[in-house]
Amino acid sequence: MNVLPAAAVVAVLLGGAIASLVVGLRPHRPSMSEVRALLHAGDDRPLGAPRAVGGRASGSQDLTWAALSARLASGPIGARVRTRLGSGLLLIERGVVDVVSQLLVGTVLGTATVALLVASLIGLGVVAASPWWALLVTAVAPLAASVMWSDVTSRIERRRRELRRAVNDLVQLTSLGLTTDQSVEEALGFALSVGDSDMFELLRREIETAPARGIPLWDVLDALGELHGERELCELAASIERQGTQGVSITETVGTLATSMRAKALDELERDADRANANLSGPTVGFVVATIVFLAYPLAIRIGEAFGG
Repeated sequence: MNVLPAAAVVAVLLGGAIASLVVGLRPHRPSMSEVRALLHAGDDRPLGAPRAVGGRASGSQDLTWAALSARLASGPIGARVRTRLGSGLLLIERGVVDVVSQLLVGTVLGTATVALLVASLIGLGVVAASPWWALLVTAVAPLAASVMWSDVTSRIERRRRELRRAVNDLVQLTSLGLTTDQSVEEALGFALSVGDSDMFELLRREIETAPARGIPLWDVLDALGELHGERELCELAASIERQGTQGVSITETVGTLATSMRAKALDELERDADRANANLSGPTVGFVVATIVFLAYPLAIRIGEAFGG
C-alpha cells in the first residue's frame, strides 16, 4: 500500500471514531412533539409501565456512550470514584457520570489512536507484525485512564487550595471587621463584599441564602467546613454560634483564629518556596556542569595536544 492512501485511511478512521464519540456523548434534546407527549400523556397506561416518548418507551435500553457511562457510574467504578474524590466533585462542578465519561473517552481514544498508528506502520512496512504490538496497545488503556484520572485529581487539588485561600481571607476580613465594632453579620458582609474569587462566590452564595432557607448562619458555615474538610471554618461557625446564643464577644477568638491561620499560610508558602527551589536544583546543577564543560573543552584539547606533541 502506498503512503498517501494509507495515511488517508488512517485519518478517515480516526476522524470517524472521534465524531462517533462526540455524537454518542451529546445529550439527547427532546423535540417539541416529545415534550408535548410528556405533558399531555394520559394515565391509562398500566401501573409501573414506562411512559412512551416519541414512539419509544423511555425505559428502553439506550446504547449510547452517555448511557454506558451512566451504567458504569452506578456500579463499582462509580462507587470508587465517589469514595476517592468525595466533595471535590462539588468544587469542580462535575458529577460521577462526568468523571466516568472522561475516563472512558480518554481510554477509548488513546487505545484507538495507538492501534491505528501501529496498524498503519505495519501496513506501510515500517515495522514488522508482532504479538508485542498487541501488548503495547493493551497497555495504553490503563495509561490513558491514569492520565485522565490525574487531570481530574489535579483540578480538584487546585480548587481545594483556592477554597483554603478563600476561607483564610474570609476569616482575616471578618476579624478585621470585628475590630471596628461591627456586628458579626456586618463583618461577614464586609468580608464577602471584598472577596472576588470563584471559591468566595461559593461561600457568598451559601451564606447569603441561609436566611431565606431558614438556616442559622453558623450551621451553614459548619456544614461547609465539615463537607470540605476546612476545620477553621467550623471553628468560626462555633464562635458565631456562641455569640448568637450566649451574646458573648468573639472578637478576640476570631482574632486568635486569624493569627493562627496567617502563621499556617506563611508556613505553607515557605514550604512551597523550598519545594520550588528543590525542583530547580537539578536543572541548575546540570546547566552549571554543562557550561563548565563547554568552556573548558577547548582548553583541555589544547593541553592534551601540547603534552601529546
